[in-house]
Amino acid sequence: MRTAWVLSMSCACLLGMRVAVTAGDPPAAAPQAGTARIVGRVPVLPRKSASAVKDYGPPPAFKVEPPDPASSAVWVGSGAPVLDAGKVAAARIEQRGYQFRPALSVVQAGTPVVFPNEDQLYHSVFSYSPAKRFDLGRFRKGEEPNAVVLDTPGVVQLFCEVHEHMRANVIVVDTPWFAVTDPEGRFSIDGVAPGRHSVSIWLSPKQTLTREVEVKAGQVLEVDWTDAAKEPAK
Repeated sequence: MRTAWVLSMSCACLLGMRVAVTAGDPPAAAPQAGTARIVGRVPVLPRKSASAVKDYGPPPAFKVEPPDPASSAVWVGSGAPVLDAGKVAAARIEQRGYQFRPALSVVQAGTPVVFPNEDQLYHSVFSYSPAKRFDLGRFRKGEEPNAVVLDTPGVVQLFCEVHEHMRANVIVVDTPWFAVTDPEGRFSIDGVAPGRHSVSIWLSPKQTLTREVEVKAGQVLEVDWTDAAKEPAK
């Protein structure tokens, strides 16, 4: 039996957490009481990344590690109020191995994000995206800058001014129901309210697609949207 991948969204303020479930594990629990779960697959597009120098000094401390595998993002619904940043645990995007990790994140609007430097050289973090413009300047390990509150839905593209090959995307959504897929495009979103919803599928900064679903309390809806990449980019 193949390995299944499950993401449980139990709190609106958290980034998607991946949990591997193998053939010998017990079956997945039923959806949260009065809610539904949506599971399935979507496409994952190859990522084009800027070329990096081989290393910045003698390994292992200055070795450039491979970036995270490509993935996609899925979220259900919209219109949820912005979270109170003072009451929400901060999401974490590290600079580690001279890459942003994770390379793709989803957070609900209002979530603060911290950017700790785990490398031996200076990094910077900045974005010129309409959803959030900021520049944290240069900082080294142990000099973590203040959290950045991502309060407007949209795509926030991250860059490092010191290491031009470093790239990441943060999808800011106005819903508590979201997931980042595994490299095969598998996802699971729990806690979805019964009813009809629009589902957004983010494949790249230039391609986001939508689907419509209707779910009932206690239902586990299985979907296969692996053909979505064939549609025109929006």
